[in-house]
Amino acid sequence: MSTLAMTASDAAETDSVIIDGSMPFWAGLSFGTASFVNYLVLSGAVHLPHPGMIGLVWMGATAAFLLFGVILKLGVDPMTKVHPGFRRYRAVWGSLILGAMFLVGAFIAMLMQFGVGDKAPFISSPITLCIYGIGWRMAAVMSGRKWPNLLAVGAFLCAIYTATLAGTPQQYLVHTLCIVVFAVLPGLTLLLRKPAV
Repeated sequence: MSTLAMTASDAAETDSVIIDGSMPFWAGLSFGTASFVNYLVLSGAVHLPHPGMIGLVWMGATAAFLLFGVILKLGVDPMTKVHPGFRRYRAVWGSLILGAMFLVGAFIAMLMQFGVGDKAPFISSPITLCIYGIGWRMAAVMSGRKWPNLLAVGAFLCAIYTATLAGTPQQYLVHTLCIVVFAVLPGLTLLLRKPAV
């Protein structure tokens, strides 16, 4: 094999993108669980000793995502972890999820400043679903594959729908179902199959 051919082969391997499902799966599983607990609390099915304890649920979800999805990378093949395309793809998803956390936090702080802090928790659903939509759209662009676009469009439409449910417990229930559809299931599907390069 010529040096030129080897160089082209190496470049193709470096430029390829592995669509990794671990980030959306662990983020969806962690935050989807917290969202469902939030629904149970708001609907009156579960009573907490103090309302502020719901914050601990979300902190626990964040810790679980960081541990299993970011640090341990559970479910990811060891050979996949060293692939440049894998690291690049995870960097995009990680940045989006981190950005979502800060964006939600900033909006909550702003609403509290305006004296409507009791409405603040209801902004997270449409924001996070938009972030998932952006993530899948980026997956489509980076990989050249079309199917992530369907997940992106679905997540964007559901973001609008959850916004219309703001102020109701049902918003968190719908949000949970959307996370299962647009994060947990596609993430799990990708984890259980060979990486799509």
